[in-house]
Amino acid sequence: MNLSRVLIAASVSACWAFSAHALTIDVVEYSEASYNSIYGSGSGILEGFETHGATYGQGEVANGFSTSVGTFSTLGGIGSGGTVSGLPGNSGSMLALREGNVFGRENLSPNGSWFLDSNDTWGLSWDVALAGGKAFDKLTFALSDGSDAGGFLRITAGGESHELRTDRRLSDGNVRLVTINFGAPTKTAGISLANYTALGGDVARRNDGFSIDAIQVAAVPLPPSILLLGGALFSLGFVTHRRRKAAA
Repeated sequence: MNLSRVLIAASVSACWAFSAHALTIDVVEYSEASYNSIYGSGSGILEGFETHGATYGQGEVANGFSTSVGTFSTLGGIGSGGTVSGLPGNSGSMLALREGNVFGRENLSPNGSWFLDSNDTWGLSWDVALAGGKAFDKLTFALSDGSDAGGFLRITAGGESHELRTDRRLSDGNVRLVTINFGAPTKTAGISLANYTALGGDVARRNDGFSIDAIQVAAVPLPPSILLLGGALFSLGFVTHRRRKAAA
């Protein structure tokens, strides 16, 4: 049995173990000044769709659209609103990269110009994952123009959900800041932003588009004990190698 592997496995299991934590979804009105002050200030992985926009330009993106914070896909439905008809070649069947101001949807990344649009479909699904399988415990993003044309936009993650509106329609171009706290480190998560015809309903609705942008996913660094263990095991391996070499 390889002692190094056993020690690493035991330490990882102990350091990453956690009791059950409740996932929370918090939605507040977006404040540009406060958000810009924290955007990029920590260890978060940032995604503002700027590289993708510069590479592909405005237009639809296929399901499984890959970014630095995971992949995005439409939930279905064929959009037919002005968002769709106003962009040549837009079929309304997929998500779309857009720039500027599109019926109240706009870039919200500091110094950016691009965003990901629901394209008047039923909504989007987001499979959150970071490069190298890094763990994360929280994420935040700006959500614009939701629930202003009759739909009830619902944010769902880990069995929890949040209705963007519970009463009257929200204003055109409204912006919310969404924070999802997973309560403990995780390496994958599924999030959906879906439009429905009624509060708490299950009938999907199209043509009430929204966009997301200025995403930050809080990467969780390896616990200090793991780093110390790694150094100790490296030293142990080096000494063992020296002894074997001397005995040869």
